[in-house]
Amino acid sequence: MLQSVAIAAAICAVSAAALLWPMGSAHAETLLTFRLPSEEGRTVAPNQPDIAESAPGTAPLLVFLPGTGSVPSSYMRFLDTAHAEGYSVLGLDYPDMGHSLARSCQGDMACYDDMLANRFNGADPTQFSAVHPSDAIADRLNDALGYLDAHDADGSWQRYRVGSRVRWTDLVLAGHSQGGSEAAYIAHVHKVRGVLMFSSPGEGLAGQTPTWTTRPSATPASREWALDDTHDAFAARIAPTWRALGIPSGAPARIPVGAHGLLTTLELGTPAEAHSRIIKDSTPLGTDHRPILEPVWQWMLRQPIDAGDASAARAGREQSDA
Repeated sequence: MLQSVAIAAAICAVSAAALLWPMGSAHAETLLTFRLPSEEGRTVAPNQPDIAESAPGTAPLLVFLPGTGSVPSSYMRFLDTAHAEGYSVLGLDYPDMGHSLARSCQGDMACYDDMLANRFNGADPTQFSAVHPSDAIADRLNDALGYLDAHDADGSWQRYRVGSRVRWTDLVLAGHSQGGSEAAYIAHVHKVRGVLMFSSPGEGLAGQTPTWTTRPSATPASREWALDDTHDAFAARIAPTWRALGIPSGAPARIPVGAHGLLTTLELGTPAEAHSRIIKDSTPLGTDHRPILEPVWQWMLRQPIDAGDASAARAGREQSDA
């Protein structure tokens, strides 16, 4: 059973009456905004501004994918939090327009595989998703890193590539709703440092989950973490997908030891609002004008870094023993 975490009481100790609701998006002054340039007659579409900022040294890169119909600038508070936790960050725009995965596919489990694959690499277009490879996430990510390497000399963006290819093992993939599904799907294809899912993946229905969730994953479930609200309109579809992915829970605590699937009972508005306010800039603020859920975001962001540090320490000990 997934561990329920009463964020309002156990972590933040605030009442719903004390919450503040931001009227617009927050803006982190240090974050960079840019659009991918058109090349050789290719027009990038859609092409909303991407958001990026580097961190020094061996910092992992957090790649964030927005939810359906959303753009990177709707998640500035989270991106700023991730950068403050030591990540280089890249909020990546991609073809997330049209109907959501759940509304498009309903009970057709193969449809989810096809849509996610097409939006990742442009392969096998379907009636619900016909993204060209040059517009797909894989190409956009590589192009964004190339653009940043050329235009942000101090950012050392090339460290996240091997030649002209993405160095997936240095990436933490994060996403909201459809973006969280994409993050988890990509982690099945490529071994990454970690995956953070928010209000996602919402693909379970009538006891079924998409085929991709049951296939062997390049990234183990021990490197995947997820957060949702019990009032989320898609909560009933998200829980079985977590189980299919093997996301474990832990013993009761302020944040459960060993937990990977976290649920909050915090009142975030209507079920539709709860789905978005778990991570978007519309998330509720406390009296200090910081996001109420920021401590949970920070905890999740630290998990892939801590896991990576532990792996490096083990490798160092094994090398010394040898």
